[in-house]
Amino acid sequence: MVSPDVQRVAIADYAASRGYEITGWIEGLDESGSRAKSAWWPRLDQAVASVEAGEHDVIVVWKFSRTARHRLRWAVALDRVEEAGGRLESATEQIDVSTSAGRFTRGMFGEMAAFEAERIGEGWREAHQNRIRSGRPASGKPKYGYAYDPERKLHVPDLDTGPVLADVYRRYVAGESVYQLARWLNAHGHRTTNDGLWSDRSLRRVLDSGFASGRFMVAGELRDGVHEPLIDDRLWQDYLDARGRRRAAPSRTERSQYLLSGLVRCGRCGGSMVAGQFGNARAPKYRCKAGKEMGPEVCTGGYVMAALLERLVLEDLQRVAARVDEHTNAGKAAAARRTTVKADGKRLAREIARMQDAMARLQVQQAKNPTPPMVYQRAQAGLAVELKQLEAALEASDRELRSVVANPARAAADLLATWETRAVEHRREALRRWFIAEIRVWSGRPRAEVKIRHVWEPAETFD
Repeated sequence: MVSPDVQRVAIADYAASRGYEITGWIEGLDESGSRAKSAWWPRLDQAVASVEAGEHDVIVVWKFSRTARHRLRWAVALDRVEEAGGRLESATEQIDVSTSAGRFTRGMFGEMAAFEAERIGEGWREAHQNRIRSGRPASGKPKYGYAYDPERKLHVPDLDTGPVLADVYRRYVAGESVYQLARWLNAHGHRTTNDGLWSDRSLRRVLDSGFASGRFMVAGELRDGVHEPLIDDRLWQDYLDARGRRRAAPSRTERSQYLLSGLVRCGRCGGSMVAGQFGNARAPKYRCKAGKEMGPEVCTGGYVMAALLERLVLEDLQRVAARVDEHTNAGKAAAARRTTVKADGKRLAREIARMQDAMARLQVQQAKNPTPPMVYQRAQAGLAVELKQLEAALEASDRELRSVVANPARAAADLLATWETRAVEHRREALRRWFIAEIRVWSGRPRAEVKIRHVWEPAETFD
């Protein structure tokens, strides 16, 4: 690491001794000259292009290694300069490139630079792998909610930002959107690790990383870390479930001011019904999206008053909560659904195990009796697709099992007790998580027909 000022002085002295006039400087501070992708390469191309255009005769670098420590980039840049009749010279490495020995020496300098870059890269990769094996992320890069202890080489909870991040998880699970939470963080003076403002994208990246749960990401895979978690496993799993539910719904429902956004579907076409103040009367309504946008040839559409749906949902909650004993109809249905989902989960787990065995047998068979590579790769890809589908189905089954409460009556009573004090988004998330899978509406006069499917009822309820 040599100061840019020192390098400038050396180049200026060299140019003066040769009678060169320096007409421009190109710097690449903290830019890699060895990586395949680097911000330095456009700057190098700019310098070479100026020689090709006849604007300059010579490029002077502090050392040849400052040009590139990448074999291909070095060779291409050198060839372009010399083909254009220019020269690439080093201020500190006096080589006469007009001779074969000089060109050989210059080539050795280039090879040594590439070798040194590879050696350093291998050292860093080994260091990163050692950290990962010890349960630490590859580097001590800042993590929101944590401070880095350089002596222990460990991220430790930050007393100021750690509680804030844990609270963000709880509020997201309760129903607040990422957009609301980002605005709240910015309004209260909480900044990112780069001292910037939060956006929905930057906040999602922090939440999805799982670092606050005591895990860290390696090549898209979460691993257990040795750092202290800010949230427990239950809250982390609740976050993943909420994230999955919202990912499956249109993004507008997460920010919606309407209680039942994302839950209402048209009984005629099965499409979503969106909320808004439609028509002459400005009272909120839910309207069939397909019927409005694509016309009666797709769906006759129609709408229903939001107040009616909300009243029916509240009455439904009250019926669920009005238990005579512990064995209400809702409780029995929930227990039956949990049993069904558990059995389905076990079946999927068995199928996944069989699929993994099939993939292992295929590999052994290929090692013993090789088939054409294309045939083997096609078979392997087919099994991999099936395995991924089964794993996704098992994840959905586990998520459904967690959403079916053992005692819906008690959960409904608890929600009703705090109904008036909860924000709209908190009420919507509670309904979506514990009670309502969907609401079907057949619009009409004098009153629309409405059916509610609970999370403990199978999807075939309306079929």
